[in-house]
Amino acid sequence: MPPRKKIDPWLRTEKSAIEAIFRARTDERWGKIAGALDDLCKARQACVKAAHNGKKVRIIDTMEFADSLCGGGRFLVTPPLVGRDASLIENALKNRGFSAIVLCREPKTKRGLCPIVSLGSGITVRTQVNEPDEPERPTCKWFDNVVDEFGEYVIGRIDTQATNKRQLDFVLAHLSAIPTYINAYRTAMNLCNALADESV
Repeated sequence: MPPRKKIDPWLRTEKSAIEAIFRARTDERWGKIAGALDDLCKARQACVKAAHNGKKVRIIDTMEFADSLCGGGRFLVTPPLVGRDASLIENALKNRGFSAIVLCREPKTKRGLCPIVSLGSGITVRTQVNEPDEPERPTCKWFDNVVDEFGEYVIGRIDTQATNKRQLDFVLAHLSAIPTYINAYRTAMNLCNALADESV
């Protein structure tokens, strides 16, 4: 399916902010990184607002169905699809100009929990959350709570004994795994400010 003519404006801001973060990190320009992170955070907040469009959570269990999607919203990718498929679906929706939040679940565990998986920059993150009351019809509230719970899990894994540079790189590497978790950006910006103070 070709891209639609109208692209949600936050997508352009996201792309330029990501490029700015990469360039600034190479040169260790901490203030520039913080500014670009703020832009990226605002862009992804706009994505959340657009994706919370009043529609129910849509389940994707085949790539054929994913290829036919023609709108944004909340999407739960389920087996036999895996985290890699979810990442491809999310990128495809962006390329078509749609605002989407994509989660990927794995088969229910023996303890009755729901594993959630997401890909970052060269990393894979997994955690377990409670199953929705109706697994075939997850609610928007359940979905949104999982997004926050997953983000809290990732940020909670930061090694606070590591240097500020290593902590920042950890967050930057995981941003694509938790793109709409706002506290991740605040954490990264605070680390940038600390690094800027160190370099004075």
